Amino acid sequence: MKLDFTRTQVMMGAVDNRLEDFLRNLWEEAKSNISKEELNNLPEGKERDNKYNEAIREVFHFIYEVCYLAAVKKPYLKMALERSSEEERKIIKKTIKENKANIDILHAILMKHMKRGLNKGFTRKQAAKSAIEYSNEVISKWSKEEHVYRSQKKKLKRRKKIKNKNVS
Repeated sequence: MKLDFTRTQVMMGAVDNRLEDFLRNLWEEAKSNISKEELNNLPEGKERDNKYNEAIREVFHFIYEVCYLAAVKKPYLKMALERSSEEERKIIKKTIKENKANIDILHAILMKHMKRGLNKGFTRKQAAKSAIEYSNEVISKWSKEEHVYRSQKKKLKRRKKIKNKNVS
């Protein structure tokens, strides 16, 4: 993901980049990671749309999990790498390398949230827990809303199509 700002700008609040913005950008990036060749191998029609959306969701969640572990849970990432096969390790390491900017920004967003907690008088442990809970809540809510948004968009397209047929 190409960014016009740095992690320091995000952490200091000079740039308003929320977790939702990060997720939306990561979603678009995940979509762009599905190659045309892979897309052409999918069946036609509704099944193709479902498989395409499922593939995007899987790529998105994988990239997000790797970024999250690299940003805040390095011991868990290390453990995941140790328990992975050679092939899986290569994929994880490649994902980390290709998402260095994403990892930095996600870390900055969560550190900014943690800093807010510290400013409210939280202990370091409470602030860290708050940041983790915040990220879990946002990703859970965002995933549901993104799914709803896509299905509403499809319904609107179908209605428009039907309306245009009736007008003709």
